[in-house]
Amino acid sequence: MTTKIVKRVSTAILTIALATGLAACGNSSNEAVSGGGQPSAVYASTTNVAFASAYPEYTFKQAIFGVQSIETFADNTYVLTSTDTFYSGHLLFNDDGKYDVVPRGASIIKYYGTLTSTDADGLVTLELSKPTAVITNSSYSAGTNPIGYVNTSEWTDEMGTAVGGEGPALSAEEYLESVSFPETSIIVDAANDSFDYVVLTGDEAASK
Repeated sequence: MTTKIVKRVSTAILTIALATGLAACGNSSNEAVSGGGQPSAVYASTTNVAFASAYPEYTFKQAIFGVQSIETFADNTYVLTSTDTFYSGHLLFNDDGKYDVVPRGASIIKYYGTLTSTDADGLVTLELSKPTAVITNSSYSAGTNPIGYVNTSEWTDEMGTAVGGEGPALSAEEYLESVSFPETSIIVDAANDSFDYVVLTGDEAASK
């Protein structure tokens, strides 16, 4: 039963990631988030599984499945896509084929910036700059309205209100600062073009 559930989760993640990638292609006229044209490499992360409690606001616990990918481009830019899917419930997967899990939506964030890359002894070191733009789309809901689509390069008043939540509306610059991560090094195994999942400081803020 566990294998079937993991396959379902993996399929959902893949579908969301592909849909987001196609949407991003539609925004290619926006130079700030165009991704630099033809990609020179694409790297995939391992899968991260985290558990969290919504207490005291809510009584449920949730599991968060996360995957990432990094596209690098010939003009020394990158797009890092981080996708989290959320499930709540008892999180007990019984052998009788029944389980108590509630899908809570997904959060996708695409970070854009510049990078340098070095290759030594089968390991590629990517030095990612602090993001200069982000696109997010969050359907995550725990009793509140999802944030939805946000693009710091095409900011609107509605986006500012959505990410502000119960507080004041945010500007594009304020939101970018709240979800960005500092300059980060990522080590890629060149043999299989993969890297270990990286906990980025902006992921949690982008989902809420």
